[in-house]
Amino acid sequence: MSLLHVVNAPAGIDSCLANVADGDALLLLGDGVYAASDRRLGTVGVPVAAIAEDAEGRGVPLAAPVSPVGYDAFVELVVTHDASVSWG
Repeated sequence: MSLLHVVNAPAGIDSCLANVADGDALLLLGDGVYAASDRRLGTVGVPVAAIAEDAEGRGVPLAAPVSPVGYDAFVELVVTHDASVSWG
């Protein structure tokens, strides 16, 4: 089963990273985009995305391994994964 891990607050990144598995994906949104600079994201082994609008609004630069996405891509991530879990 593949999960979409949605991090909506920076405090949720530790729990999220402890539970992510192969085939999952990670999405940062809202205040969760502040976790985009976490160096562990480069070693997690799953796709990592962030809502570009949220990052821009908070002045958070996005760089690899975090891919900027819009809300259409967010919806696509939700429908292509079996379930989602929010961390915050």
